[in-house]
Amino acid sequence: MRLENVVAVTGGRLLNTPSISRFDTVALLPSKAARGSLFVALDPAGIEEALKNGAYGIITDKHVTPMDDEVAWIEVENLSETLMKLLRLWLVINHREFIYIPSTLMEFMEMISNSHNAVLLPKDPMEASEKILTSTERQTIFSDDKRFLDNIGAAIATAAPEPVDFTTISGKIFESSFILEGSYYERAPLACCMSSIFTKAVGLLKAAGAGYTLSNLNHTPSFKPVFVDAGMRPVAWGSSEQVIIFVDISLPKSCYEQLNLIKWTRCKLFVPTQIKFECDIKIAMERYDTVSELIERFELPLKPGFYMIAGLGNDVFFDIDAVSTGNFEIKGLF
Repeated sequence: MRLENVVAVTGGRLLNTPSISRFDTVALLPSKAARGSLFVALDPAGIEEALKNGAYGIITDKHVTPMDDEVAWIEVENLSETLMKLLRLWLVINHREFIYIPSTLMEFMEMISNSHNAVLLPKDPMEASEKILTSTERQTIFSDDKRFLDNIGAAIATAAPEPVDFTTISGKIFESSFILEGSYYERAPLACCMSSIFTKAVGLLKAAGAGYTLSNLNHTPSFKPVFVDAGMRPVAWGSSEQVIIFVDISLPKSCYEQLNLIKWTRCKLFVPTQIKFECDIKIAMERYDTVSELIERFELPLKPGFYMIAGLGNDVFFDIDAVSTGNFEIKGLF
């Protein structure tokens, strides 16, 4: 990237007249800076290390005095916004293939991917930016944050998952036994209704030339069952008849159907009033505005049944320290 283009795109102010005219790479961490790098000084304490590693430029939103006149010093107003602009410029020069996927898919891919060919962007914009800047053209970059991809001007490609040889042998409510690509997996923590999402995740990794492993396979945040006692305290897996299931509202209809068809116990769905939800399944449903209101909807002692909660994660619903004493810490949802 040429120095004048960086200054123009970022709207920054060049603080000196350096001898350099271009940058070969962009680094967010001083340890990743090398000869020819433009160092984005998210932490000014890293500037000295970046210079020692050969950085040709420093860009910061802090007031600094140039320490080396051969290096370009650029001052901007907001470094977070500037980083998005820099990524736009960097991607014009460095082509990358981006694939947008829903979070239900990303959760499975994060669990099973074991190859550098697939880059899975984290939620944090800075961490995601670092992964992009250290990626290679041969890698496929996946993200479930459409807004971030739009902000950096990513050219989003359409990827079709490769066919996956998958056969369900047997299935219970929260686990299944299956054959995947010739390998047998017994009583894996995969709900039958989530198998279509799981196999699509495998197919996308195959299409990207990436490998996978099921050693870390587990229930994802989009369908997370938690067994509880009559006082709504989490207990050991399978040790009670009360299950709170944290679900993503975009789950396949089959997940709701599967639970609602169970005749030997009750099934109820709780949905935030702020979320539009239409379902033609005759399932008992209640709306809630806050976590405290949601908890009040549960009648204690809790009767056996499946209680699905949409729009809320189990880490927010439960306070682990308080659960042991039988108390809840009420936290805001929105």
